[in-house]
Amino acid sequence: MLKIISISGIDGSGKTTQVRMLEKYLMGRGFRVKRVWFRWFALISYPFLALCRLLGYTRWKTINRGNVKYAEHRFYLNKAIAKIWPWLFTVDILIYYLFKIKSKMILKSVVLCDRFIPDMLVDLMCETKDYLLYRRLVGRVLLSLIPKKSKLVIIDVSENMAYHRKHDIPNINYLKERRKLYLALAKALEIPTVSGERDVHGVFKAILKETFT
Repeated sequence: MLKIISISGIDGSGKTTQVRMLEKYLMGRGFRVKRVWFRWFALISYPFLALCRLLGYTRWKTINRGNVKYAEHRFYLNKAIAKIWPWLFTVDILIYYLFKIKSKMILKSVVLCDRFIPDMLVDLMCETKDYLLYRRLVGRVLLSLIPKKSKLVIIDVSENMAYHRKHDIPNINYLKERRKLYLALAKALEIPTVSGERDVHGVFKAILKETFT
């Protein structure tokens, strides 16, 4: 039985919609399902982040379209910080993984992840500008958290489409960088990609094909 099904992709690609459709589909077929929004949050890294903010490597910005604030991490400006940050991030992710994912797998549930390890890697690569991070030791540690009996899918949409779908995205360049990295990861890690530029039911059928064949 599958342990994890994860849907990844840039903001505005339609991940959440597809995860909810998958949840309904699987529950209708008698599966025990747990849906998880897998997103990093600060635990042991909190003091480090506070220091980075004082030093100017983190700054709060406002997205005018949605009047939403977000933290821009510019850890790539300092080589030492860019080396330390991925490891602190990984420890936080490990703790989150044990509580949010591993505990549900023990209960023999299929865990549906809205975002997962590929998304974490993309975030880290953007914050450090280390675009080969997934090949390094810290990247391999993160990848080791993906159980063997898992199915990962990346939804790919154009930057313009994603930008118009959501109003809490900073800018087009934000999406361009991330989309390029998702596609690079998909190729390097052999993660199937599905075009999100069709109706939601067409996307769902494509995801089912990739997941259950």
